[in-house]
Amino acid sequence: MQEAHDGQGINSWWWYLLATLDYDAAPQRKPDGTATSATPVPIDPSFTSPFVGKGLNDVARWLRDKPQSADVDPRYFGVLDKQAEKSGKIAICRLNDPKVENKVASCVLNDANYSTLFLAGLDSDLDWDELVYLHPYTLEL
Repeated sequence: MQEAHDGQGINSWWWYLLATLDYDAAPQRKPDGTATSATPVPIDPSFTSPFVGKGLNDVARWLRDKPQSADVDPRYFGVLDKQAEKSGKIAICRLNDPKVENKVASCVLNDANYSTLFLAGLDSDLDWDELVYLHPYTLEL
């Protein structure tokens, strides 16, 4: 995650690491619309995600149930699974519409140091379905 923060000067640091499942502890939406702050670096080595040992259904439930005041993207999220962690990459996942698809989420593997730049592109013109088709990734939780 330090590598994702540094990003060789072209990356913004947008990752917020959930330290608890408490919605009140998540970044809160600011009335003026300015961005909330991300997790400060360096990240404490004792940090442990509350999702360790859980599955994508748990992440999906947390995101779908979050209140409007929680300033967390309701659709895209990052996962550091075993394979990604070994390779210095991060799995960027998107929740799928449960009415349309039978999978909870789809993921692509991305270099950690370009990860938030990649996320910014998703807000504009990157086609997620094409990315997943060309670069499918299965999480190793």
